[in-house]
Amino acid sequence: MKKYLFLVLHCCFYITCLLFLPKEITLFGGIFLISIFALENIIYIALPLVLCFYLPLPSIFLLLSVGLIHLLLYPFLKKNRFYALGVYLLSTLSAFVVFIILFGYSHAYLKIMLFLLVLYSIINLLYVYQKTEDKIIRIPYNSKLITLTLLLGYLFLLYFNTNQVLLIYFLFIQLYLLQDFKYNLIFMGIYAFLLGITKNNIANALVPTTISFFPPSLCFTLDYSNLLWIPFALYSFAVLLIHIKNQKINVENDYINTLFDEFNKYLDTINFEFNKNNELKEIKQQHLEKISTQYCNYCTKHTLCKTNMNKRYSFISAGILGLKQNIYDCPYYAHFALSHVSIEHINRSFEYSGIKSLGFELSYLYNQSISLKKEFQKFIHLLKEYSYTVLNLDINMASTSLYFSIELDMQKPIIESLLLKCAYKSFGEELMLKINKNKIYFFKKPQIKITYAHTVLAKEGNLMSGDNYFIKKDYNSSYIFALSDGMGSGYSAYTESSDALKMISNLSSYHFRIQTILKLLEDIYELKSNYDRYATLDFLNIDTANRKMHLYKMGSSTTYILHNNKLITYENQALPLKLDEVNSAYELDLFSGDYIFLLSDGIGDFIEPNEFYSLVQNTNQSADEACNRIIEYIKRKEKNNLKDDLSLIVIKAI
Repeated sequence: MKKYLFLVLHCCFYITCLLFLPKEITLFGGIFLISIFALENIIYIALPLVLCFYLPLPSIFLLLSVGLIHLLLYPFLKKNRFYALGVYLLSTLSAFVVFIILFGYSHAYLKIMLFLLVLYSIINLLYVYQKTEDKIIRIPYNSKLITLTLLLGYLFLLYFNTNQVLLIYFLFIQLYLLQDFKYNLIFMGIYAFLLGITKNNIANALVPTTISFFPPSLCFTLDYSNLLWIPFALYSFAVLLIHIKNQKINVENDYINTLFDEFNKYLDTINFEFNKNNELKEIKQQHLEKISTQYCNYCTKHTLCKTNMNKRYSFISAGILGLKQNIYDCPYYAHFALSHVSIEHINRSFEYSGIKSLGFELSYLYNQSISLKKEFQKFIHLLKEYSYTVLNLDINMASTSLYFSIELDMQKPIIESLLLKCAYKSFGEELMLKINKNKIYFFKKPQIKITYAHTVLAKEGNLMSGDNYFIKKDYNSSYIFALSDGMGSGYSAYTESSDALKMISNLSSYHFRIQTILKLLEDIYELKSNYDRYATLDFLNIDTANRKMHLYKMGSSTTYILHNNKLITYENQALPLKLDEVNSAYELDLFSGDYIFLLSDGIGDFIEPNEFYSLVQNTNQSADEACNRIIEYIKRKEKNNLKDDLSLIVIKAI
């Protein structure tokens, strides 16, 4: 509705001013307006035809003929800017020839025709012809510039062809509709220059400039002896009132509100799990320590549970649950079971820990949003200049590279090149965009591409694997790879690893940094698991925009990275789903040709590093080929009798 009110106010000005100009300017000005309005909407060409009530009969026929020409040639006009220019030239030249025949040649006709041709050509260039679903649409590249071009043309027409000072004031009122006061000053400078070259009082330029800031001040200049003051006064007040307040995007407030929404989601999740939990973590921990002190420290067997703390934790945990999985033939296995828990109260330290972690995260991200506030406000302002209204701004400050999305009012079709141009002016970076429904995602251009392959197999005799994986790609080409191995095997192990990855999927939708997400996962998982089951986790985040990887290992098997034909190992030092920032968190650079291998115990326990290297040293193979080669080797080595569930994710950088 607001758009049409603006149109009416502009048209009233453009058409009314023509009524006070000589008849040849009125005719050619009417033809000019018909062609300009046809670029916007063919229906609007009816508006300048109201001049027919003022013009002499020959001019009326000419104006109606031009309107008819535009209607007949509209299918050509809308194809591209050159056809549109051709239709305008045909219209104005036809009128020029007829005018010469009827009234004789005048140099003034040619001058006004050429002047309006220049104006039309500039405005024509400010339109974009874009093809969408086999339909060509015309979009104002910058509607504000189009309006300014029209107003500047009218300023020259009015100044040199009429003595009506009131019309100059009328013109300056139109600047108020733009709500960009720097143009008021520019027009004041141009008007002062025109007054200067004709030796008029330059101080007179201040009056229309004042009117452009506050239209009703026109009332101080009106001649009240003539009833003509009424429409001018009404118009000035209409222009003042038309400005419905635009929605203002406050970057920091909107962003902090988003963060607190995410905070509330987390609290809902943790409270749900918290209310289901009624045992203490210390019960199991104390029992583990007791078993290690009483039995493991004096054990003479040289098995993996003796030398590898991760294996011991897994093995003892299975015994505590009473699972019949004495895979290391431990003589004390029957004594591990935890038969009774007498303490039944809730450990509130986890809820406090979660809130504390989020407190630090909110503080960090809020400060980040403040540091980028000017850039985002400049971006929103630039879009507004191009007639785009931002309804919603969603910034992902937790991303390691620039990443945000916007929602527009969609009254104007999207010009991708224009949006990217505004983004570059605001942030100084070349960004890319993707459109999903009503959201437009902006992100830094990836510097590297990756491909990946994955496989999960159940051990012999099981229908279901206890291993699971999760892969997620964001709009900014940032990837999350997670691999989890549940304790034991079969359905119970599958449930454990699956639950861990479901929580990863849920938490990764929040606007928090990866490390904070994993800390939140620890709290939720401990509350959810009742401290009697566990799952390992490999978590890898890859940002292709800055070639960075962040690897987090929690009780998981060795991760291998093949770089420059060398196999690098990254060992785990943390307990399952316990993040040790020093020993189990790695920040790595990613290079073209690198391979990353995330694998579970079902592979890591049965292949030595030198064997693994012999399988992956061929850097020409794809991720799928490398994945298949490793799996086939394990099957041959174990004679198709897999002793453990296995899972594998192979990632290749290109």
